[in-house]
Amino acid sequence: MRVIHISLLLLFCSALTFAQDGNRRGPQMDREKLQAARIAFLTNRLELSPETAKVFWPIFNDYDNKKSALSKKYGAQKRLLFEEGTRNISDENADKMLEIYLDQKQAELDLEKEYLSRFKEVLTLRQVWRVIRFDSDFRRSLMQRVSRGNRLEGKPKPDNTGGN
Repeated sequence: MRVIHISLLLLFCSALTFAQDGNRRGPQMDREKLQAARIAFLTNRLELSPETAKVFWPIFNDYDNKKSALSKKYGAQKRLLFEEGTRNISDENADKMLEIYLDQKQAELDLEKEYLSRFKEVLTLRQVWRVIRFDSDFRRSLMQRVSRGNRLEGKPKPDNTGGN
């Protein structure tokens, strides 16, 4: 669950980074930029040929949509249990939360097994592995971009010399 929250936080932060553009047209433009960055990153990472890309992207998009649907489904269930806050969660709700957590992990594992088989039909094993690593690599890349962007926007690096 913590990984999911961190992932959502990182995606939110990355969306905010794209919002820094002066010519933005609202949240839809931000999502489009984020999606375009994801596509470019994964295409580059997988070194897809045009022929392979035509077959791969519909499969990946289906996988990504189902993965998002699982996240929404289980997220809604968790939010219902947290109406009173996480600090004072009852033992009964904590037990339900653990059950939801395990159900979500199992559903995600089942989805990955299904789609890894489908990815193997169109990609090399090395490329399939890169698809698996994609989410964490993409988040890391975004965080590095945000970090570099902050320095490039004139924000000074912290002075670790201890002097004034």
